[in-house]
Amino acid sequence: MFNSPEKLLYYNSNEHPVVVQLGGSNPDDMAKAASLCASYGYDEININCGCPSPRVKEGSFGAVLMKEPLTVANIVASMKEAVNKIPITIKCRLGVDDNDSYEELTNFISTVAKSGTNHFIIHARKAFLEGLNPKENRSVPPLRYDWVYKLAKEFPGLQFSLNGGLQNIEQMKEVMAEENKLVGCMFGRLAYNNPWIIGRIDKEIFGDKGCELSRKEVLLKYGESIDKMNGVCNRTILKPITYFFAGEKNSNQYRRFLGTKLREEKYKENAKLLIEDAVELFSQYNPTAANKVHD
Repeated sequence: MFNSPEKLLYYNSNEHPVVVQLGGSNPDDMAKAASLCASYGYDEININCGCPSPRVKEGSFGAVLMKEPLTVANIVASMKEAVNKIPITIKCRLGVDDNDSYEELTNFISTVAKSGTNHFIIHARKAFLEGLNPKENRSVPPLRYDWVYKLAKEFPGLQFSLNGGLQNIEQMKEVMAEENKLVGCMFGRLAYNNPWIIGRIDKEIFGDKGCELSRKEVLLKYGESIDKMNGVCNRTILKPITYFFAGEKNSNQYRRFLGTKLREEKYKENAKLLIEDAVELFSQYNPTAANKVHD
């Protein structure tokens, strides 16, 4: 599917502000990749210093880079020189393997920050490169929100966002309380298990209007975006919308249709049609859910 930079880096213009995450450990290569991303108009470039998967470890990037703060600092410096007008940010953990003390974390933050980055998005768990798989690394190591709050207070010139364990908007409001000094929070599993909740965030967190589109309208726009990419309609493409009707009666009918019909020839390059037909089928079982909008 992704056999060219256009396929890999394409996004819809209405997605701004949009961030691209890069993984690597060679400063020159990362600088070249940053320049390419800049040519596509990304608003921010994030460096992956948090992924604990074996493949990432073998590639000498992700969480293993927390053991090499000077390497990360050099990467940031090279990328800043290549794209000095685009913010370079860091996504990391609290620590990795035996490098898991608060002092080692602050050393990583201060060393990397000197190279020109000022925003750290921290998954508030350590990572185990041995003994736990990626799924277990998202849940087994204990959460330490207090460490992230402490960093935000000890480094007032830097910005910190928190990631890890957030299950609902109420928790987001708690971590974003003024006394915690954070500039943002991030969630992943929640977006996958119940993506429709995202439409409430702008309204409840920022006081904006929020999403005024119905579920059906959002899904069809997603399909249009895929078709504009000329992308193949496959499970990876459909994964973000698989649980779009989470909590609704008969939502399994929608999921089953997506999972079984995507193999049919007429849907292979027509994501909008597949999604439209899936929603139409679901509407027969739950006619109000497809047209539901956020209150």
